[in-house]
Amino acid sequence: MHPPFEHPVFFHLAGGFLRFIFVFGGAFFLLWYYLKQTRKPSPAAGVNQDHATILPLRLQAYERFVLFLERIQPSNLVLRLNSADLTALQLQSLLVRTIREEFEYNLSQQLYVSENSWELIKNAKEETIAMINNATSGLPEEAHSADLVKSVFETAISRGKLPVETALEEIKRELQRLF
Repeated sequence: MHPPFEHPVFFHLAGGFLRFIFVFGGAFFLLWYYLKQTRKPSPAAGVNQDHATILPLRLQAYERFVLFLERIQPSNLVLRLNSADLTALQLQSLLVRTIREEFEYNLSQQLYVSENSWELIKNAKEETIAMINNATSGLPEEAHSADLVKSVFETAISRGKLPVETALEEIKRELQRLF
């Protein structure tokens, strides 16, 4: 008689049991790994979701900066704020204050535009304020608002292309590159 561990049936059963463990263990591992990978969000999905979230914010920022630049365009600004009962100095103060307030209102939107566009927008604001101040400096103290309006228009015409226009063109180019 054979001892229990030397019996051929025992080895046959043990071999079958080990094969069973390896096959089903491997299948279990593969299934576990597959489920783990399919439940994990793919990086591309995250990028698309981020893009879908940020794109409307960027478009809104571009829209607000275009509106800001159009509103501080010297011709639009003086026609919108001019009043016959103001002096040139009062109108100057109103124009500069309006530009600064509008700029501060849109300040947070810089997060969504390129560094170049942001610099052009800041430059347009500063150059427009400087142009208004320069137009006022050439006027007598008792000048009326109409005199300042005329001086601003003359200064704008003599400068040719204004920084506001340059910034608007860059924003439009940047939007075209976005799409």
